[in-house]
Amino acid sequence: MKEDIEILTQILAENLNTQPHWTELELIERLQSQPYEFFDKGALRDPLTLFQTHFLLFHCLYKLRERWREQKKYELFIHTLNIECQPWHKGTSALSENDPLAEYYLDLNQLSSTSGADVESMLDDFWQRMGHSSVTVDMPVAEAWQLMEVEPPASRALIKKQYRKLVHKYHPDKGGSVAKMQKIQKAYRCITGVIKEEQSSHP
Repeated sequence: MKEDIEILTQILAENLNTQPHWTELELIERLQSQPYEFFDKGALRDPLTLFQTHFLLFHCLYKLRERWREQKKYELFIHTLNIECQPWHKGTSALSENDPLAEYYLDLNQLSSTSGADVESMLDDFWQRMGHSSVTVDMPVAEAWQLMEVEPPASRALIKKQYRKLVHKYHPDKGGSVAKMQKIQKAYRCITGVIKEEQSSHP
């Protein structure tokens, strides 16, 4: 799931570079709309989904804040009503010490008190609840295979390995783009959905 989190972090960086001030709700609505459609329109429909949406958004915001501090690029102020990109200044790194909120949101285990495998399972469920399992509707399977640069048939393990490779290949820091990473993400969801359907129909 770290590839999906990296994509979300890059989307946030792109939007904060364009517009330095947002509220949490404005960012969620932005992420629900085109060209991203990262969150489903029902992302706030029930308490559990609302919590998961909020947590993952803030997890990525705190990751982005750490990254920008290391790059001495920006300081990121994070609050539900004010998410603001501010100029970096010397001594900013000291602000990261003893920050309980950052520690909380940067720890994905806070989503669950169980094992790491259960956390990943919970995150998988989150992406499905957000509508990513339905990407086959708006992406032809043939296009998905082409984007993944893999010939069918292929195992889920191979697809997952290729997905991670492509996300790193097309990362903006390596000359790629957020848009390309998102296309890879949709292709990955499409193909894994097809494989899952085939496995369930041929037990």
